[in-house]
Formats: sequence, structure tokens, C-alpha cells
Amino acid sequence: MQLILWRKQKLSSIFIICVVLIVLLVCLRLGYWQLQRGEAKAQQLLHIAQVQSQGVMPWSQVLALPRDWNKTGIQATITGIVNNDVYWLLDNQVYQGQVGYDVLVLVQPLASNQAVLVNLGWVKAPASRNQLPLITLPLEPIEFKVQLKQGQLSGFTLDNPADSKQNNTWPKRVQTIDLELFSQQSRQPIVDFIGYRQGTGDELGVPHYQAVVMSPQKHYGYAVQWVLIGLSCVVVAMFANKRRNQDEK
Repeated sequence: MQLILWRKQKLSSIFIICVVLIVLLVCLRLGYWQLQRGEAKAQQLLHIAQVQSQGVMPWSQVLALPRDWNKTGIQATITGIVNNDVYWLLDNQVYQGQVGYDVLVLVQPLASNQAVLVNLGWVKAPASRNQLPLITLPLEPIEFKVQLKQGQLSGFTLDNPADSKQNNTWPKRVQTIDLELFSQQSRQPIVDFIGYRQGTGDELGVPHYQAVVMSPQKHYGYAVQWVLIGLSCVVVAMFANKRRNQDEK
């Protein structure tokens, strides 16, 4: 009988140790992942600061940059004509607690054969989901000051791109930014980066773009939290095991 109880206690102790080790390893892995994200954000902010130290570039200078050079963070001025026939509304955008859309338009810079996708900013969503906000786009050439972003523009979405291709109505409500798809829908060549309009809000939208939403310091703080959670689990298990041994004695 005592042998059976001893084996049960042994198995119970092994099970608890395995669970604690798994929790500790998961917490340490999550902490390391947050550290990596913090380092990546710090490098991104450093890159943007270095790029923006060169001042605002004219569009001709942007196009003269090497094609493989990451243009994220560049501040530039674009003077061109907005395509009034096509534009997109980026869904589920929240600004100051209100739900709305970001207005995405194609701007054809003067003396350029490729358009650039420009995010004009946020507009409030109508009360009904079945309605889309109608934006009055300028007919005359207009100048925008933008901050560029290149690279990963698309995010996770449940939207089916095939459905968007079959939809010929404008404006189009989209869940993510897909330059290749937008080029196919508009039948117009587009450069492989996007411009986010800078400045104050107007009837076209409210610019609200932030290159880095969560600072590296927050990621470092989350990393510390995960490590502390893992260590707390170990300490609690040790005290629980010690208390159980005392009760058995």
C-alpha cells in the first residue's frame, strides 16, 4: 500500500515538474520574442531617423534612388493628378475611438509613368454598414507631403481577394493593402511603395499614420513581464511542493 502511494506521489511530482518546465520555457520564449521585436523596432526607428535627417525629398529624387533601397521613412513631396475614377476604403480603421476608413487613392505624379498609392487619411464610417463614405477628390493637380513605406504592407485578413477582383463597383472596401491587386483593379502601373499623407485633417481625410505604433520600450517591458511570470510559476510550485511534503510528514 505504501509502495503504491509512493509511486502516485512520484508520478504526481514528475507531472508537476513537467508542467512547470513547459510553462517556464513558454514564458522565456515569449520574453525572447518580445526582445527581438523591441530590437527590430529600435532598428526601424533608427533607420527612419537617419532617412528623415536628409529632409523632404522632391519626387524626382525619390525615383532616382536605387530600386533595392528601402524607402521606408522618406518624407517626400508629390505633385500630381488624383485618379478620380478609382479609390479604395481600408476597413476597420479607428481614430480617437471612432470607427472609419482610410482613403487610398492613386496619384499620378507629373512627368512620371507610374502612379503612387497615397493614404489620404481617416474618414468616419456612416451609421449603416451598407453605406460607404463618398469622397470628393480634387480635379486639379495637387501637392501632397507624404511619408513613404515599403515592404510588408499586407496584414492578416479574412477577405477573399478573388471576390474583390470580380467587384467592378467603386469605391472598393478592402481589408488590406495589396499593391499588385490594386494595380490590376485600376489597370494602372503602381510603384512598389505607399505614401502616407502628412499634415492636418481636411475634407479628404485625417492623416494619422505612425511608422511605429508600439515603442521598443514597451516590448522590453513585456519581455520582463513574461520572464517574471515564468519565475513566479517556479516559485509557486516550489512552495506548494514544500507545503505538501510538510503535510505528508
